[in-house]
Amino acid sequence: MGIRININFDEKRWLKTNFRARARKAFEVTLSLQSCVDFLEKTEVSILACNDQVIRRLNNQFRGVNTTTDVLSWPRTDQLFFYRNKVSLGQKSKNDTFDLGDIAISYDTCTKQSVDLELKFEDHVVHLLIHACLHLLGFNHQKDTDFQKMKELEIKCLEACGIENPYAW
Repeated sequence: MGIRININFDEKRWLKTNFRARARKAFEVTLSLQSCVDFLEKTEVSILACNDQVIRRLNNQFRGVNTTTDVLSWPRTDQLFFYRNKVSLGQKSKNDTFDLGDIAISYDTCTKQSVDLELKFEDHVVHLLIHACLHLLGFNHQKDTDFQKMKELEIKCLEACGIENPYAW
């Protein structure tokens, strides 16, 4: 799989976490289990590895919610639809690159949540990246049925990564 992960380490504490390898693992597993390998040969995603101050500003700017959060995602859903149609029509060239979208993830909130939930920090980060990847693929959790579907997909991806189900508690 040709996924390219562009990471901006705005918060330097992320550098000590082997973040790049965890992001690759989360995205490769999620894309593979969603049967995206065939049409996403050359995929890229951009991640802002930040802190609570930055993610709060982004959350307020883009969602009108003036609070911190763990992860935000901005899918390129229009490109996903266009790219899938090109592939199904056999029009994709070997040079086509698909921009899956952008993610921001907060070190501070991830750390706090992993302590509060008694989860390994590294596993929690992979879970949040899987969650964000599913959003980039068009999944959401606005309705209870959508939440349940997304949760099941997350559990399946986490299992493939060798991570226990965090919803089991």
